[in-house]
Amino acid sequence: MTGHLPPQAVVPYATALFMGITAGISHCSVMCAPVVGTYIMGSRPDVRSGIKSFAVFTAGRVFVYAALGMVSGVIGRSFIDSENGLRYAGWFYSVVLVSIGLLMLARPVQKGCGCRKENGVSAFLSRRFAFNPTAHMFAMGAAFSMIPCPPMTVMLVFSLGMPSAFSGGVVMSLFGIGTALSPLLIICALAGWFSGGVRRGAPPGYAMLFQRVSGAILIFLGCVPQLS
Repeated sequence: MTGHLPPQAVVPYATALFMGITAGISHCSVMCAPVVGTYIMGSRPDVRSGIKSFAVFTAGRVFVYAALGMVSGVIGRSFIDSENGLRYAGWFYSVVLVSIGLLMLARPVQKGCGCRKENGVSAFLSRRFAFNPTAHMFAMGAAFSMIPCPPMTVMLVFSLGMPSAFSGGVVMSLFGIGTALSPLLIICALAGWFSGGVRRGAPPGYAMLFQRVSGAILIFLGCVPQLS
């Protein structure tokens, strides 16, 4: 049986995947749908790009979940119990949403937008993040994964029992991958379809107005947690 994991060694990983799927079809979809759907409707032109945005958003979550699992394995329970860390995570989420919303108000995020010519560092930042929907979705996925929720907290505690920080990271990665199996994929596709219909049917110039409305909604959604 050399080269095969014993059944008891597979249980933690299967549990993490199952927990991720459970969270994905319930809590995660409800929390993520308003923000992700709003952004896609304001910036993406079709179903295909909506699905791509969902994939990038999920990649951002998986990346940070893996990092959290490894950090919790090194630092221990104090990382999970830290009230300051949870508060700062909420502020980080708000800053990301508000920043992206402001960028959507300022200039178009889609390619070929006719933005003014820039050189040097400014041009690099504009292409790589400031007006890049892929970077925005990855950042939003990373921000969401830092917000504590019951399923994530349970999995972080679960990862503390793993034999190494690496295995804790794998457990959290599987949890993140499991969340991808959720209705959010359908919501993202429909948001892209709806956005494409608006762009095709609206008079010239209205697409940018639609994007700015979406940006304003994102700013509001980013401010709500800090006002409540």
